[in-house]
Amino acid sequence: IAAGILTYVAYYLGKGGKTWDIRPLEGLEATYEGIGRSAEMGRPMMVLPGISNLGNPQTLAGLTMLGEAAQQGAEIGIDTITSASNTSVVTAMEAIVRSSYTSAGKPELYSPGKYVRWFGGDQFAYAVGAAGQILADKPAVIVYCGYFLFDVIVDGETGQRVGAVQIGGTLGSMNMIAMFCDYLLIGEELFAASASITREKMAI
Repeated sequence: IAAGILTYVAYYLGKGGKTWDIRPLEGLEATYEGIGRSAEMGRPMMVLPGISNLGNPQTLAGLTMLGEAAQQGAEIGIDTITSASNTSVVTAMEAIVRSSYTSAGKPELYSPGKYVRWFGGDQFAYAVGAAGQILADKPAVIVYCGYFLFDVIVDGETGQRVGAVQIGGTLGSMNMIAMFCDYLLIGEELFAASASITREKMAI
């Protein structure tokens, strides 16, 4: 009951224009640092939003992270690569990356299929495909933010092989992500990071 009351009060205040500050999140700060690391090393940054669909809030949070990374990367000249197993998510990612390059004043650098890959809807096919993408492109930083299952172990181990700094945020597979990630967004911190990026009052 108390939680319900607090939620209602927060919602009411949010509609009225009340804002709250979000404490610094280590995983989000590491993501921004990772953009600089990628630039220094001359290697791309990779953001993976998981294997779910657009109806999953974790996927949407991951897409917010992708948008921020792609925007920052486009402005300083680094590639942000990504892949997903769900075709609707792939379509959304293409739109996000295209918008990022357009906003950065570099629309000519965007090309469909260059930054966004699809390896099939099967979890295992996607895991192997994303691992191959990691081995080929050798990203300096990999951000896992979304819904994951077994696939994240395959890709996480591959990320370690190429020496990538890895950042992870999810709700249900934190035990697997914690095995190989250097920085974490634990549980609801994933949504807090997304809200911190968008600064939308209702999300905060």
